[in-house]
Amino acid sequence: MSESQAGWSALFSDGRALTSIVLVGGVALQAIEVFIGGTLFPSVVAEIGGLEMFSWQATLFIVASIIASVFAAMRPGGLGPRTIYLIAAVTFAIGSLLCGFAPDMPVMLLGRAIQGFGAGLLTAMGYLMVRLVYPQPLWPRAFALISSVWGVATLIGPAIGGIFATFNAWRPAFILIAPLALLLGVLALRAIPKTTDEAPAQKAPILQILLLVGAVLAVSVASILTGGAMLPALLVGLAVLAIIALGVIDQRRDIRLLPKGSFTPGTMLSSLYVGMFLANIAIMSDLFIPLFLQELHGLSPLVAGYMVALVALGWSSGSLMTAHWSERKSGTSLVVGPVLLAAANAGLAILVPQAQDGWAAIAVLCGIGIALYGLGLGVGICWPHLSGRVLANAPEGERDRTSAAISMVQLFSGGLGAALAGVVVNATGLTTGQPANAAAWLFGSFAMLPLVLVPIMSAMVRREAAIRGPKPAA
Repeated sequence: MSESQAGWSALFSDGRALTSIVLVGGVALQAIEVFIGGTLFPSVVAEIGGLEMFSWQATLFIVASIIASVFAAMRPGGLGPRTIYLIAAVTFAIGSLLCGFAPDMPVMLLGRAIQGFGAGLLTAMGYLMVRLVYPQPLWPRAFALISSVWGVATLIGPAIGGIFATFNAWRPAFILIAPLALLLGVLALRAIPKTTDEAPAQKAPILQILLLVGAVLAVSVASILTGGAMLPALLVGLAVLAIIALGVIDQRRDIRLLPKGSFTPGTMLSSLYVGMFLANIAIMSDLFIPLFLQELHGLSPLVAGYMVALVALGWSSGSLMTAHWSERKSGTSLVVGPVLLAAANAGLAILVPQAQDGWAAIAVLCGIGIALYGLGLGVGICWPHLSGRVLANAPEGERDRTSAAISMVQLFSGGLGAALAGVVVNATGLTTGQPANAAAWLFGSFAMLPLVLVPIMSAMVRREAAIRGPKPAA
């Protein structure tokens, strides 16, 4: 029986068990923290202030994670995966403690940035481990396993965050993460390889990194401006120009941020990265769900946390459902996924602003729950196959860079999506007492993004089919 037919147990056989546990643990650490943070931040803002910087807690976390993923791919030659995992665990623990003891929002944001750097290292090295530890037929299952961890986190993260928020004791929820991070570092000392099969890059693409981070920060600054639309629009425009410049420069230079072909129109890598980019932006509309559910529908932090956790549940269940699909069959998920994302955001645009009473309120909340699950499902059914295809199309000699680029694109799009969400809600009434209007604009605008993916993914699937040739006769 081949590895691809061996089932999920193959991920834990042939000496891969402890490494798989560490890989899952690193993702779980980040996932649980995300749900704790998402559930707790309305309570954090209520105590230490900083509502206008609400989206920055996610943006800085992700910007730091982007920088960390670049560091993971272009680390100094003496730092192997094992050392990187240890640095990641310690950094994550320090950032968590800083968040737990933060006296005000600036210190909280500093802690989130340090947390983000540790999380970025864990995520980037996790994708690298998939290529190093598992044979190629198991890559979709390995990525599905990573996604499924988010489903488990839906049970743990919101519970921790919601319970502590209910008792107005959000600080211990951050502090509790620190010892878990240190435990992961100890396990990594035994489970993670010391070296990879490729030497890290000797030089870093500094200009491209600055453009990447600058694009996120420009939109992030726009997200906290409330005195008119001109300056936020200018900053968003500058971010778009920075992304275009990044593509032009990275395509022409020998020292690249992304693997060769990533910015060349029509290549498999460019289509796959665009798919990851837009899908991940579309799902970031859920950032403000806990706040909207508490303000518009009167839900407690615990219940609001579990509602938004339906996104991760949809993501993990979709990944598990389609992980075993063949390349031919999985092409369908790459087209259907963006359609689900658009439909889910459109549903949220209609339902979230509808504050109702009695049975009508229950019906609205049920509809919101279905839409949130659909939001995660849309990403979940296609993400393992996008990731697996990226690794399979890695240029020779750039496998480490390609692995880290998966994390980088995911983090960059997440940071950009969080910042864009902040721009939309602040421009449409969140900070002036009009949360319903802000919700309608946020989800409505984010519903349009994944529709761009449908023709791109359809063309890519047709190109794959042409390369494979006709299906063999039975």
